[in-house]
Amino acid sequence: MSESNSTGILPPAAQVPLAFLMSSFAFAIMVGNAVVILAFVVDRNLRHRSNYFFLNLAISDFFVGLISIPLYIPHVLFNWNFGSGICMFWLITDYLLCTASVYNIVLISYDRYQSVSNAVSYRAQHTGIMKIVAQMVTVWILAFLVNGPMILASDSWKNSTNTKDCEPGFVTEWYILTITMLLEFLLPVISVAYFNVQIYWSLWKRRALSRCPSHAGFFTTSSSASGHLHRAGVACRTSNPGLKESAASRHSKSPRRKSSILVSLRTHMNSSITAFKVGSFWRSESAALRQREYAELLRGRKLARSLAILLSAFAICWAPYCLFTIVLSTYPRTERPKSVWYSIAFWLQWFNSFVNPFLYPLCHRRFQKAFWKILCVTKQPALSQNQSVSS
Repeated sequence: MSESNSTGILPPAAQVPLAFLMSSFAFAIMVGNAVVILAFVVDRNLRHRSNYFFLNLAISDFFVGLISIPLYIPHVLFNWNFGSGICMFWLITDYLLCTASVYNIVLISYDRYQSVSNAVSYRAQHTGIMKIVAQMVTVWILAFLVNGPMILASDSWKNSTNTKDCEPGFVTEWYILTITMLLEFLLPVISVAYFNVQIYWSLWKRRALSRCPSHAGFFTTSSSASGHLHRAGVACRTSNPGLKESAASRHSKSPRRKSSILVSLRTHMNSSITAFKVGSFWRSESAALRQREYAELLRGRKLARSLAILLSAFAICWAPYCLFTIVLSTYPRTERPKSVWYSIAFWLQWFNSFVNPFLYPLCHRRFQKAFWKILCVTKQPALSQNQSVSS
């Protein structure tokens, strides 16, 4: 994004501290996102579909700290005249990176929604690397199409040598800004909010189903099966003595009567053992099913919480600048008022690139393990405990 250089040349006492703070901010953005990128490269366990999208987000945010802010610092503090070529490059790059960061958040939210709402099909689906890369490239193409063609077609950058401002020509056209803000902010916010609401709705339905008494259908089947076995055993028990007694009365032999009683007892014992085994099997299966469902609910809650934080940070960082831009577009270019609040709103967009890697990737256990691999840090207490045990 761009901001008009209307602050003038600041005194050296203010230039140096501000330049240091801005440079430190850009360096922090690069470090935070570089850690995510390196973690993805080092740890192969991170190379599945959802983490590819976090990699794409980290790449866009990394270049914000590498290109957008370093070029902007001398322009705004030391009144450096970009020139037409550098101005056009900076505008296209900055708009592209910021918009790609937003669209990557939308893609991550959609992927999280699929993993929670359609967990079975999501796990069973094996997405090829080419399809994932195609989705990542599509994000960049769409991000360029939002502002890139209008910047290239604009004549404002050709006159930037004289005006010392590096702004696209459509900053004074409120209807164009309304369309771009709709594509860059409103639609992404609505999409991410919709996915987040759907995730919470899916979790609520799962929790409601888990509260049902023992998943009636599942346990009815098991109980009916054991009941049939038990009734079969009772039938065998009640029918066999009658048969044996009739045989005994027919032949009048006591040994056969004893053998018939033994057979009936064995049949009853076998049926009872079989029913007990089947019942214990279904109980163990139901316990395992409950544990899996509980783990899925916990995982879904963590994903929903992280997605809600991601949405909140995105809305807070982008809403003020969008509002300021729409309001200022109603003024003529030379009469637009500037304030400290506008500058704060302008920098909040870049602050979003700083907080993104800390909202989910660096809070994830797998990313943390990869991070410690990068630093080659080992846990000394664990090593000393292993040595003591081996000794």
